[in-house]
Amino acid sequence: MNNKILIVIPSRYNSTRFIGKPLKKIGNKTLIERVWDKAKQIKSFKTVVATDDKRIAIECKKKHIKYVMTSKKHKTGSDRVSEVAKKFNISWILNIQGDEPLINVKDINTLIKKTFQHYKKDKTFVASTLYLKKKFKVYNPNECNLMINKKNEVLYFTRQNLFINKGKEYLKHIGIYLYQRNFLKNFSSLSSSLEDTEKLEQLRIIDNGYKMIAFKARSETIGVDTAKDLIEVKRIINLQK
Repeated sequence: MNNKILIVIPSRYNSTRFIGKPLKKIGNKTLIERVWDKAKQIKSFKTVVATDDKRIAIECKKKHIKYVMTSKKHKTGSDRVSEVAKKFNISWILNIQGDEPLINVKDINTLIKKTFQHYKKDKTFVASTLYLKKKFKVYNPNECNLMINKKNEVLYFTRQNLFINKGKEYLKHIGIYLYQRNFLKNFSSLSSSLEDTEKLEQLRIIDNGYKMIAFKARSETIGVDTAKDLIEVKRIINLQK
């Protein structure tokens, strides 16, 4: 067991783009249960769902999923995770989005391993994340891109096209975050004009002068942002049976 990591899965019922999505069924399981099943495959001190909604809490209780009730005032998932981080004295907090049922466990384990390796030589970063190099086909406003430098430090996040070469390749951000707790517990006290403009919570880190690093993932993942995404995820999971 990795006693340095607490896994937190933020889950919100009133999503702007897809209300009630944590409780939508994919086969015989809800979306939040499928994400929980993936998270439980990762060695950690503890895994919990962070929610402000009683309907999600009831589902968690029914499926024996550990959960923590949080404030309804949180602006983002990371703010919700920040509240939970204050309750546990664990050095690292792994934020797995509650709408990522296809996330690859091997990629998450790679993120943890490479983050700890990087930390041995550079303790100045406060968070790490993942990206996947892709070839541009069709613009997807729900997809976030990022730019990194040669030291794996993130320079920017955006939903706009951000190509890294003439071949129209880009780096798709995979929304998994490994935070240092000492930073995360103060996350909600920070403000960011970049975050307000792009509607991307991770920009709050960069806009306030903190360092974030990113590592390459091997597998594509599809988050459930819309009802159309849910149909596609169901199709992929059916193919995996």
